[in-house]
Amino acid sequence: MVLYDPAAAHQRDAKRARPPACAGAVVPYGVEPIINAVPLNAIAPRPRRAPAPPAIIQVPEEPACLRERILPALGLRDDLPVHFVDRKRVTDTDLDAHQNRFRLPADGVLRRLRPILTAGELDAANLLHDTLPKPKRQLELENLITAHDEEQGKKVRKKRQGMVHGGLPVRMVDLAAGASGELLLSRWSSSSGTIVKGGGYMDFVRRCSFKEHDIVDIWAFKQRALRLFGKTMVDESYLYLFIVKRDGTQLQ
Repeated sequence: MVLYDPAAAHQRDAKRARPPACAGAVVPYGVEPIINAVPLNAIAPRPRRAPAPPAIIQVPEEPACLRERILPALGLRDDLPVHFVDRKRVTDTDLDAHQNRFRLPADGVLRRLRPILTAGELDAANLLHDTLPKPKRQLELENLITAHDEEQGKKVRKKRQGMVHGGLPVRMVDLAAGASGELLLSRWSSSSGTIVKGGGYMDFVRRCSFKEHDIVDIWAFKQRALRLFGKTMVDESYLYLFIVKRDGTQLQ
């Protein structure tokens, strides 16, 4: 027989009800714990820099000789609208016989030359639609492929070819050289560069007053045809590009 000891029974019941030392805290079901912590590697995002605005070139005054000498010599109206296109530095490639072209500043072509041309003229010059140049890495890869093919003696060149455009007829004007023959204004589809090219360009450049590193202003003008009662009163002219040196020596 075992004698019942009330004190021992109470102590035994208290031990059974006590939670073990390793037991965690009781978390109510359905309540998400609040964690007040910040990752150690958290870095605030850097603000994105806005692209630099294009350089603003103040439109210069028209050269005095333009309406006094150039327009009358070309048989054009002396009140013809004349538009400033852009300013550029003449480079060695503009005077190189192997290049045989004069490159126009892209910003001036898009902002000031395109608005004065018709849709048909823009299409002829490949300026009707905006085009994106190929990435530099892709162009370098195509050049490597072409060089490799030449080393292997292959006649077929994998040279990049853009959309074929003959170009918009244009004439360049210089005080020393006068007006050039018919040249072509066109934009390359591969690099989006707008150039003036054509046979007779180098003959014109050799007579010009501007040389390498000269700063020149480019002016554009074109006379539109005027018909009245079925009769042509004013003839359509070429698009002219007048090149003027900034230092004033050209006017001598």
